Amino acid sequence: MIFLVTSFFIIKPILLSIFLGALLAYISYPLNRYLKSKIKNKTIPPLIVSAVILLVIVIPSAFLLSLLAEQAYSLFLVGKEKISAGIFENCANGFCTVIKEAVRDLEVQLQLQNALKVVTTWIIQKGSSVLISIPKFILNVFIVFFTLFYFLKDGQEFSQKIGSLLGIGESHYSFIVQRLKEIIHGLVFGFLLVALIQGALGALGFFIFGVPLPLLWGVIMAFLALIPALGTGIIWFPASLILFLNGLFQGSNSLMIRGILLLVYSVLIVSSVDNILKPKLVGSKARIHPWIIFVGIFGGLFFFGMWGVILGPLILSLTTVFIDLFALEKL
Repeated sequence: MIFLVTSFFIIKPILLSIFLGALLAYISYPLNRYLKSKIKNKTIPPLIVSAVILLVIVIPSAFLLSLLAEQAYSLFLVGKEKISAGIFENCANGFCTVIKEAVRDLEVQLQLQNALKVVTTWIIQKGSSVLISIPKFILNVFIVFFTLFYFLKDGQEFSQKIGSLLGIGESHYSFIVQRLKEIIHGLVFGFLLVALIQGALGALGFFIFGVPLPLLWGVIMAFLALIPALGTGIIWFPASLILFLNGLFQGSNSLMIRGILLLVYSVLIVSSVDNILKPKLVGSKARIHPWIIFVGIFGGLFFFGMWGVILGPLILSLTTVFIDLFALEKL
């Protein structure tokens, strides 16, 4: 028992990297299986898959985080300048006058600047922390890479050993494994992938219709798309409205049309992804209750940091699996 406890404390600092490697192994397993059918070698297919994952996910992610931090800082500077200079400063009608007078109040300016600073500082810190702690980042990447490689190479053996160590019946272990696969599939493809697609489409729409900092807003939309009852509309609807109002108050038909087109694009393209893709990607068995997703995301963020978006719902979902198993035992 003492060795198990000691082993846990040894791997505790890198447990998140190990888990991420295992998760990537599950996601990329179909590609690994295809390569194994073409290449009669146990080592080369997982090595190729691991290298592809490293090139496609890890390296672009570091670049995007840097760009995201830069755009967040730009948002803070532009927002501060707009608040200080006055909103709709080129507009002279009564509505604009009310807004400008409200924003001229020093207390209102301070509150707006503080709110803007909190959001942008958090994004900058998260993006910059990866670049600042480069040695730690590289170490974690290597751990993820080797975990991914060995789970692809020897995953079946690992699974069998875990089953024997748990000391539960084969039928119960098969039930847990099957439900685990369904839950991971539902989380990764039904929530995470759909959210990323919505964020990417939202960013594309913002870029096309001239909304500043499209990448930053795309990332925020992707995060909001994960949360039941919120969604991307919290971002694209105000953005469309602001574009339209800017055009209306400044007498610009171009801005008004862009606002209307962004709204139509967001409703027809961005929002429809959730209704069309999610049922096809998830299926009926892998559906996860929205409450678990909602509580899991926020609880996971508090406990694990940014990776809690994935880990929180996954751990809560796994808990429901063991509850189901316990209920079957009682029947």
